[in-house]
Amino acid sequence: MSENRVILYTSEPCAQCDKVRDLLNSWGVVYEERLITGHPEYRKMMQDEGVYGTPVTFVNKEEVLGVQENRLKKKLSA
Repeated sequence: MSENRVILYTSEPCAQCDKVRDLLNSWGVVYEERLITGHPEYRKMMQDEGVYGTPVTFVNKEEVLGVQENRLKKKLSA
């Protein structure tokens, strides 16, 4: 599952962000985490993609909003 380009936008505090991070880690997915709290440049990058809330995971530029385990698995295996 790690051949994909995966970017996870998170904020603090965020229990759902923790859940997505835990899922990705348990699956051995290599990803870049972008914490928008205190980093307005990451917030702008996320908003430029039309997303205004965290968590959001981009898998090869396709977004998965929130904690959607099945959708994440599908995107990562495609």
